[in-house]
Amino acid sequence: MLLKRTVVFLLFVLFSGSVVVYAQENSSAVDTHFLQKGDTIHPIEVRDLKNKPYTTPSIGEKVLLIFYPDPDNPSENDYFVEQTKQWKFPLDKFHAYGIVNLKDTPYPNGIIRFMIRMLRKRSKREAGALILTDPKGVVQTEWNTGDCNNHISVLVVDKTGEVIFWKAGPINEEETAYVIDELVKRLPEARKLTAEELKAMEIND
Repeated sequence: MLLKRTVVFLLFVLFSGSVVVYAQENSSAVDTHFLQKGDTIHPIEVRDLKNKPYTTPSIGEKVLLIFYPDPDNPSENDYFVEQTKQWKFPLDKFHAYGIVNLKDTPYPNGIIRFMIRMLRKRSKREAGALILTDPKGVVQTEWNTGDCNNHISVLVVDKTGEVIFWKAGPINEEETAYVIDELVKRLPEARKLTAEELKAMEIND
């Protein structure tokens, strides 16, 4: 099931540890600028898995890898996921989490939240993954990302809140290598996981 695949994808990437925008001061101006490298993001209020308000954490404090997936297209960036999940980053300086785009999916919000909660109960390891939800498209409006429908979008931010990378769409090999290089540059304690460590982190469907 596509929805289950999206949830499993988020749990694996976020828990492995391997691995919006700039507020416009002049609201009357026509905004033709979409989120890009060099912009600065700010904390926003989305929802948790019980549909309670939750402010996006660690912005301006840690290097961030934020996934913004539409459950309708869970395999779009499989290559990016496979490459980034091979790395372990220091959690005192790095935070990865997901914000599920509920605005652009036909699946009922309550069912998606329920499935995520159930899958997270399968082990203590998965229970630590932070997954938030965005039923009203707040990420797209507040961070000015542009259209994210039907995409597994990826946002990378440095510890000051400055955007290193943003893309709503397929991420190619060159872009993947760029993201990993930028993360390692800012997190020199990062290391590649061993084959044994990767196998231990596998999530069975």
